[in-house]
Amino acid sequence: MSRQFYETYGLDYTLEIKSLIGGSPQVINLMVIELNMFEDMYGPFMRMEVVINDSMGLLDKLPIVGDEELTFKYKNPNDEEFTQKFIVYKVAGRTNIKDRAQVYTLHAISREGHKNSLEYVYKPFIEKRPDEIAKDVFDNYMKDGDKSLTAIPAENKVTMVSSGQNPLNLINQVGKEAKTPNKKMQSPYVFFETVKEFWFAPIAIFMALDTQKYEFFLSVPNEQPQLEKGKGAFPARSITSIKYLDSFDNLDVIHRGAYYNEINVIDPVLKRFKIHPMKEPDKKKFQFDYKKNWDDLLHLKKSGKKFISESGKLGKAKKAFSTHRRLLLSQIEEDNEEYAKDSNKYFETMKPVQKGDQLNAPRKRHEALAKSAHVAASLNTNVLEITTPGIPMIVTGDTIKIKIPQPTQMAGEHMKFLLLYGQEADFLVTAIRHHYVTATDTYTCVFSCSKESLGEEPTPKAFDHSREE
Repeated sequence: MSRQFYETYGLDYTLEIKSLIGGSPQVINLMVIELNMFEDMYGPFMRMEVVINDSMGLLDKLPIVGDEELTFKYKNPNDEEFTQKFIVYKVAGRTNIKDRAQVYTLHAISREGHKNSLEYVYKPFIEKRPDEIAKDVFDNYMKDGDKSLTAIPAENKVTMVSSGQNPLNLINQVGKEAKTPNKKMQSPYVFFETVKEFWFAPIAIFMALDTQKYEFFLSVPNEQPQLEKGKGAFPARSITSIKYLDSFDNLDVIHRGAYYNEINVIDPVLKRFKIHPMKEPDKKKFQFDYKKNWDDLLHLKKSGKKFISESGKLGKAKKAFSTHRRLLLSQIEEDNEEYAKDSNKYFETMKPVQKGDQLNAPRKRHEALAKSAHVAASLNTNVLEITTPGIPMIVTGDTIKIKIPQPTQMAGEHMKFLLLYGQEADFLVTAIRHHYVTATDTYTCVFSCSKESLGEEPTPKAFDHSREE
């Protein structure tokens, strides 16, 4: 059971810093002015920033020179405790505020993030699934603690030889090649860290996971006293502030291929290519059409309505923007054809052919890229940033329900929630900032939330012009 009430104040925590070159570990709670801890679906590693008021000479006595370990233990009162470990990599903004005191900010990254910058990978991967490669690289070159990697199996196999990349670069590289077995879940693979684990997964998997445990609402204007029970300034799971970062920018997402895009491909092995204009049978393979392909993809629960009208100019447009302006290297199969597994037989009509010629794990990135480009663009179309009382249990990749009242004075309308988002709108959490201020003992969370589809069709509604008396 999730808690029903959360307050904006209070965080039970211990912040300890330990130097690896000597000196005893120091608990620095009393020196903290402010701390921020970050998760981000598009930023692979957790980070932390701690503003310090130092009147003890901690920088020189510990000393702090980089490589120090921060151990952050925290929880809401009487709730589950979490422990995160970071490595200090930067001191910024060092300023003397008194003769015997100075203020500065410690910047830290998770231990896996720090280790990533110190490692390189020289290793062949022959006919391995992208998730198998990601798991291998994580376990052998990045893992540095108790967190494990959850890797969602891909459909395809990849053959590659790493050439000295750091682990993250290699994981991102194979992520671009990964295809999901479930065609409705075609979307970009992302690699990121939460307070509990690492993920290597298609974004769509988080829309399908049953992770919704929390519901938030923005208080609506009412005539009852604000301090009446249940009507207070910060009621249960309330939103203390909200920003509409992006409602839509159609010109931007048009050029990024959200509504219509095309993949231009060249196969250097068989000397084939597919470029605009496409023949009708090829359009299904190399194009994404918003009207035709929308239902082929998974959408958030209680959502699944198109951002634009099919009868409008955007819905009718057929400008085939390319997700890869230059020709994308791939291997192209024709209808009823399976790309050569035994190229001796496949090329026997093509001379000369050398004994033993074959192509391991043909590259077929074009088969998923058109739909993945649409999903990536759609997740940036409707984005909210909400600030709530601190809840450490929510992680990036969770879905949350957000209820936002209609901003209207019309009778009978002001108690309704936004229609287009859906009366009970599901959003995907794509980033989190845990924020604690010592002076006010205030712990809040800032959630960046995305919605890839509407909750209700964008159709006109009748206006009620009557006013409450």
